[in-house]
Amino acid sequence: MKDTGIRSLATILSKNSEMKLPEKTGYKVLALIAVLGIMIPCTAIVGFISYVMTEALLEAGSPGGGMLFEMQILSAFSMVFGIMVIFSVLFFSSDREHFVTLPIPAHHLMMAKFIYAYFAESVMEFLILVAVFVGYFLAIGKNVGIGAALHPVSLIASVLGVALIPLIPMIYCAVFSLILMAALRGVKNIGIFYRTSTIFLLIFAGLFIYSLRGIGEVNMENYVESLGSGDNSFLKTLNVIFFPVPWLSEAISRGSILYLLLYIIGNAALIAVLYFLGKLLYQEGLYTAASLGSSKKADIRAKDITEVSQFRASLMKEMKVILRTKAFSGNCAYINILWPAGIWALFHFTKDKGGMAAFIEMYKTGHARADMILLMAVVGVAFIATALNSLASTAFTREGQHLSLIKFIPVPYETQLLAKAVLSFIFTYPALLATDIIVCIYMGVPFYMGVFYALVMFMAHVIGIVIGIMMDSSAPYIDWDDEYSALRGNLNTFFNMAVMMVISVVIIGIGLLLYELLKLPIVAFYMVLFIILAGAMIRLLMVGKVKIIENMEKM
Repeated sequence: MKDTGIRSLATILSKNSEMKLPEKTGYKVLALIAVLGIMIPCTAIVGFISYVMTEALLEAGSPGGGMLFEMQILSAFSMVFGIMVIFSVLFFSSDREHFVTLPIPAHHLMMAKFIYAYFAESVMEFLILVAVFVGYFLAIGKNVGIGAALHPVSLIASVLGVALIPLIPMIYCAVFSLILMAALRGVKNIGIFYRTSTIFLLIFAGLFIYSLRGIGEVNMENYVESLGSGDNSFLKTLNVIFFPVPWLSEAISRGSILYLLLYIIGNAALIAVLYFLGKLLYQEGLYTAASLGSSKKADIRAKDITEVSQFRASLMKEMKVILRTKAFSGNCAYINILWPAGIWALFHFTKDKGGMAAFIEMYKTGHARADMILLMAVVGVAFIATALNSLASTAFTREGQHLSLIKFIPVPYETQLLAKAVLSFIFTYPALLATDIIVCIYMGVPFYMGVFYALVMFMAHVIGIVIGIMMDSSAPYIDWDDEYSALRGNLNTFFNMAVMMVISVVIIGIGLLLYELLKLPIVAFYMVLFIILAGAMIRLLMVGKVKIIENMEKM
């Protein structure tokens, strides 16, 4: 089979493995909101960061240092979050049994799956890389003139960089998957592999923390200075792991054809390594995957079978699906820990420095603006956290091909719906409550205000749950190959995040209008916010329940 066969297979996989945009006007509006509310703002922020870092590093004599650091950070994140996706796509997608019976060389199938996964996983990264290079060229152009900055070789290298920077970490993930699957041939324990993404994350996090040593006070200025001096151990390590990326940086910053050719050759060599390694190991890896799948047996004993209520049985079933599935447990359940952990780290390391110290002082001295900003922040976190964990927006998608069972099992729709909503609440609201407590302790918030924050976060969380479940019930994505596809390819998750961000912006806008323009007291904002959230929550609970049950009847 020729290379065109690999491309054809990749095209087939891409068409059959992603959720199609429903032909509904509402979903087209949501798609526009997602683009305007998530993709464009994220890329704009990254471009601004690239611009500022490049300007700072120009003074340190290393104009390409910021761009190189951003490219390497993106490479590290691609490797951490891509390892499980690549492994699942290569060895445990549901189409495996169909393809292995066809007269297709196994390594050609592997390359097709790799190409599909590479493009599916890298769409947002492509946009971010465009922003990185635009910010870089604008900063350079400001200093030496835009004509001098836009060297033809630099432009060609940046275009290639957008397309190829995510490639190297994905190749590493695929190579690692092949080697480890070969090792699992005798171990018969797939659980070993499912811990590797956590191991990679801890390794990269450890390297980053280690790079903070010797820079003095931990702040952005000192860290950028360490990048410019070339003494940053984190960047040095990444330059070794993702070795072609520094060549790309030199090609862009110097306009060097030699470094551009080295970069192309480096990527080509890694692709060749993956191709020939796949030729040696992929077929056997598929056999190992099949034996691992068939070795899973349910351990059901008489004492495990107990009689419980319909609601409890439904909730336990939802809990088991989340906790026993690596993709769902990591991306839907454990991700919520990031909010209290991240807020604690933010306050612990910055409470006595710069803007954070000034903000805390403003709040403690009774400035109404600081009070309003803090309230809007905690409400915004509640909305975004609810959408980010995808628990609500994949409520029906998680059923997959068995979705129709919800119509035939002897459990009322209301009970099944309540179990899905309570599941999201159990995994999300305690983390939000912990975040509230941490904020109140560090900011010195009075107890009654902490209770008010907890209440408005609860209402925002419930609104997010109802909207997420309602969206997923309207157009659930059930034709997914694996659990990672159910999360990655589900447009409802993306659209729900966009809606939550828009709602957060609207609430912030109301606060600014009441305080900055109408000059109303902060108490008026509390009252308006409470009334809006309470009214929206009650209305959604009434209307949303009816709409979701109607959608369940049509499934």
